[in-house]
Amino acid sequence: MQKFPSVSVVIPSWNQGRFIGRTLDSILKQDYPGPIQIIVSDGGSTDETVEVLQRYGDRITWWSARDEGFVDAVTKGVARATGEILAVQSSDDYYLPGAFRAMAAGFAQYPEASFISGGEYAIDLAGNVVSSGNPSGEITPRTILFSTIPPQHATFVKRRYFEETGGMRRAVDMCADIDQWYRIAHLAHGHYIPQMLAVYQLHPDQRTVTSDKWFPNLVKMVEITEEEPRYGSVFRLNDEERRNLYTYWEINWTSKRDPAAGRAIALRHLPNLLSFTTRTRRMILGNTVNQVARKVLPRGLVSALRPTAPVVEAARPDLDWWRA
Repeated sequence: MQKFPSVSVVIPSWNQGRFIGRTLDSILKQDYPGPIQIIVSDGGSTDETVEVLQRYGDRITWWSARDEGFVDAVTKGVARATGEILAVQSSDDYYLPGAFRAMAAGFAQYPEASFISGGEYAIDLAGNVVSSGNPSGEITPRTILFSTIPPQHATFVKRRYFEETGGMRRAVDMCADIDQWYRIAHLAHGHYIPQMLAVYQLHPDQRTVTSDKWFPNLVKMVEITEEEPRYGSVFRLNDEERRNLYTYWEINWTSKRDPAAGRAIALRHLPNLLSFTTRTRRMILGNTVNQVARKVLPRGLVSALRPTAPVVEAARPDLDWWRA
């Protein structure tokens, strides 16, 4: 691989006109010597998205036509991609300065890696940092299920591995990006790098908040992957791992959409608490004991007891750098 490999960034888009200019600027303003191809696969947005895209002229490749959702949009975009490295970036998220150089250095350091992923900041609509994440080490099928999920907006994959898996699957549309990294990791492990690469925009309309398909899609992801010999022969869950993982997922993803429903599921598992792993126990307790504490303890005390992961101000870059 050359020092600065060519990169294709595919941006599936639907009615995110208020954000997509930021996404594009964060790519176009990268200090990256290698070729960058930007492809916007828009599903026929009815907001200001098309007007924004028109302003970029021939610096980007784009179209706006009705599609069948996220996977269809990505698939159409990837079909036009020519870069050695492929990134799928959401139209409401964006890159940090130096992200592409850090990616290239990551592949140079870990030449056998199928994909590279870095750290992220999550911000609210006011631009405040709500959380940050910066995992480390190898990315394997097991780490994706039981540790950390590579963030789509901070991940770069060798295009040949994306194509070798057949691309994203509509059968698991809700978690198609997770499923993609999960299957690729069976073929060759990925690797995290220490640099912060991207910013994740939180807002009320996200599928993470509104959809009830996350849990069943994740379960389907595991099951259909294990059915394929080239994946199932590399990694598969045993019965106890499956029980713990699915319980964790069901409570976690239900609670994001409906806290009361998530609590009901957690309460159902509470009598068997000690039979679960530490990770799953914490999920059960967090949706039962913590809920009770919120009702009986003063709000200030509950806030003081809640663990926090503060962002170190000195280490935070200018998140508005793309405006310059």
